Amino acid sequence: MINVVASEWLKLRSLRSTYHVLASTLSALVLTGFAAFSISRYFDTEGPGTEPVGTGLAFSADIPAVLFGTLGVLAISGEYGTGMIRLTLTTIRRPWTLPLAKATVLAAVAAIGGQVLAFATFLTAQAVVAGRPIGASFSEAAVLTEVLVAGVCCAVAAVTGLGLATLLRSTPGALIALVTLLLAPVGVERFLPAPWNDWMSSLTIPALARQLAGVPDSGAFGPFTAAAVLAGYVVIALLVASVAITFRDA
Repeated sequence: MINVVASEWLKLRSLRSTYHVLASTLSALVLTGFAAFSISRYFDTEGPGTEPVGTGLAFSADIPAVLFGTLGVLAISGEYGTGMIRLTLTTIRRPWTLPLAKATVLAAVAAIGGQVLAFATFLTAQAVVAGRPIGASFSEAAVLTEVLVAGVCCAVAAVTGLGLATLLRSTPGALIALVTLLLAPVGVERFLPAPWNDWMSSLTIPALARQLAGVPDSGAFGPFTAAAVLAGYVVIALLVASVAITFRDA
């Protein structure tokens, strides 16, 4: 298993798309900075009563999840496209270890990258706010926790993307499925009656991360339920990928 993990780490490092995706995450900083600047300008002209900036993470919460999920898709979909998946499977005695090894590498990269991005996003928002009473501080309840669980959100999204790509064996199909899974519940909840609407919008990975952190008014679930649902994303993705690899591709 260690050799398989090392091999997958080498593969991920050798993909140009890995660096493109990681560079694209900087768009979250741009969006957060712009949103914090707009709210700060409004606060200066209109005074108290404007929407608070808070940690700033909510402005771009969907971007890291989508991009790190895309990283998970590209980590294996290219092997299906080129046919290298067959060569990979011939060198592995137990095919189900392949998605586990890929998930281990992806989760580590996404968790670290997502965590660095979360701190950078928070610091960007607070720098733009510049002391106005619409920002946030690590001394406030749930603020540090909200920043820390951002890495978990990115890791879950990456493993979910891996599972979708393994099941569908198509980069476009997996990307469409990923974006639909991450973003569609927010649109669907508008057409549902209470409490189904709150539950639906609370099932997205970014929303679950905020609920895991205990952020007030972030969704219908508590931290323990949110943790269980996030774990469910990972378990289902790995189960689907392992079954597909073992009984269809091997």
